[in-house]
Amino acid sequence: MKDKLVELIADLKLDEAEAYADELIRGGIDYAILFEKVMAGLEEIGRKYENEECFIADLIVSGMMAKNIFAAANLFQGNQEPANVLGTVAMGTIFDDIHDIGKDLMIDALENKGIRVIDLGVDVKVETFVAAVKEHDPDIIAVSCVMISSISYVKELGSALEKEKLLKNRRFILGGASVDNDYVRIPQIDFMSNNFYEGVNYCKAFLQEKYKESSEVNE
Repeated sequence: MKDKLVELIADLKLDEAEAYADELIRGGIDYAILFEKVMAGLEEIGRKYENEECFIADLIVSGMMAKNIFAAANLFQGNQEPANVLGTVAMGTIFDDIHDIGKDLMIDALENKGIRVIDLGVDVKVETFVAAVKEHDPDIIAVSCVMISSISYVKELGSALEKEKLLKNRRFILGGASVDNDYVRIPQIDFMSNNFYEGVNYCKAFLQEKYKESSEVNE
């Protein structure tokens, strides 16, 4: 039997889904369980879109609904940082692009996995990314790009990071609707995908391997 929250989200009953999620939050549901339920619902909507059973507007609205649920959960729990942080990601939407739904969903997913995220926001200039890397020393630099016209700025960022020697011992990744491995060619990028589940798993695996190696060296 399908979970009630998953079913409400998949059926695009957004008001009912948010109301039921609020009940679960106030009832003390574990954030990780809530996250998995919401993600499962969004995955169902993604399948419907692929099968032409819903429209791009439905994806956008469902993404906003997921943001509302996660925001409510964070407020209720005091938005506390986990005791054991796996690593740090600096993330933002590249310059001349103000889309934030995919970025924010990935941030929630990463934080749920115990990964600290420095959110640089949207419409982030190349020099702002570079300055953030110098200031925060993240393990991963993550760029979101929805507008095809903004890919040129991602290429510029890759060149700038390489010139400043800021790519050593960290990863540079790209995600968003405009990402297509068949057409986007940026030599400094270590990983790119338009599937944020893959992005989250990549970050987690890299950080686990990186700090596993560090702990073995220190032993």
